Amino acid sequence: MGTPPPGSLRRPPTAADGGRDCGFRHVSQPASRGDPASVAMHALITANFDQSVLGSLSEDLGFDVDYAPISDREGRLPDAEFRDRLQGVDVLVVGYEGVSESVISEADDLKIIACPRGGPDANVDIEAATDHEIPVLYTPGRNAVSVGDFTWGQILAVCRNIAHSHHLLHTGTDTGQPRADAAEGGSREDVTWGMGSDSPYTQLKGVELAGKTVGVVGLGAVGREVAKRAQGFDVDLLGFDPYVDSEGMADYDAEKVELDDLLEESDIVTVHVPVTDSTRGLIGAEEFDRMKDNAFFINNARAAIIDSDALLEALQSGSLGGAALDVYEQEPIPDDHPLLDLDNVVTTPHLGGATEEVISRHSAMIRDDLQALFDGEEPQHVANGEVLSTFSPPNR
Repeated sequence: MGTPPPGSLRRPPTAADGGRDCGFRHVSQPASRGDPASVAMHALITANFDQSVLGSLSEDLGFDVDYAPISDREGRLPDAEFRDRLQGVDVLVVGYEGVSESVISEADDLKIIACPRGGPDANVDIEAATDHEIPVLYTPGRNAVSVGDFTWGQILAVCRNIAHSHHLLHTGTDTGQPRADAAEGGSREDVTWGMGSDSPYTQLKGVELAGKTVGVVGLGAVGREVAKRAQGFDVDLLGFDPYVDSEGMADYDAEKVELDDLLEESDIVTVHVPVTDSTRGLIGAEEFDRMKDNAFFINNARAAIIDSDALLEALQSGSLGGAALDVYEQEPIPDDHPLLDLDNVVTTPHLGGATEEVISRHSAMIRDDLQALFDGEEPQHVANGEVLSTFSPPNR
């Protein structure tokens, strides 16, 4: 076939070539950038990545890139396939494949790991990478704006029965024979679904947000975005976060309180903390009991932060007004899960960070930190900064 010119796109090897077609797109660039003795860095990217940023890895950093975004596959690369692809790879940008100690040990050429997630320890053995003096780049806050938007969508959906009413129309529950004029007496048509005891207007009546108290558990990147958006709804804001002082809360018009006070005073409680030893099971039966009758509970962080059985009991007993959930103990949520039988629960399939902008943002963050490493500068986001003192940028 010959060698394609620098900067060209090459299709991956197929069976006809004696290779495998695994959906990889190959981007080749010159092996050197001013130093004829340097060798192109081989990068494997299994995460979704912005196309323009992907091109800059080749054009600006001189990487030879194998790109296999998870969006083009049914799921994670099989372990054996992943390990095989890592042979000869200098830079790994990984979204969801597991990077264990044995994977790192077998990848003899691996020099940098980048994980475009807020918590790279979910799939990368940080300790093993540190032992091998491999920096692990990551992207905290990459989805904060998206999740901030999504949270208020959840709040509106559950407080105003938007999702449930949508379901009732699509299942034919609240559809019927149209009436041209429901009132027949005024100077203009008065078309409604009806106002009686069984009407949607009565059965699906919600609550306004103005004047309500919203409690935000965790004022990190996501919690701050939620707080910023709160002002447009004219709500009072309470915040609980042991790492943010009163002045920091005040910057977002939130009053710093203890968790128990937040739960007791809030009409809506929304959780935005990572899973750590101190937050696992943070909201349990006792905490749900402290909440107001008919309060609403929002969780798009992680299911491990709450006692899911206690939440279910609170919802089934009617002591909570409703909940909006984007995360579950098991994902996908089983089709016979009792949460799916509750009309006062809005369920979504882990969509909080699912926007195009998140991909563009984490791609740029990874590129910038890779550039910093190769320029001998300190990257902004590295999970094991202690390795930087011994890290030497490879020749490109």
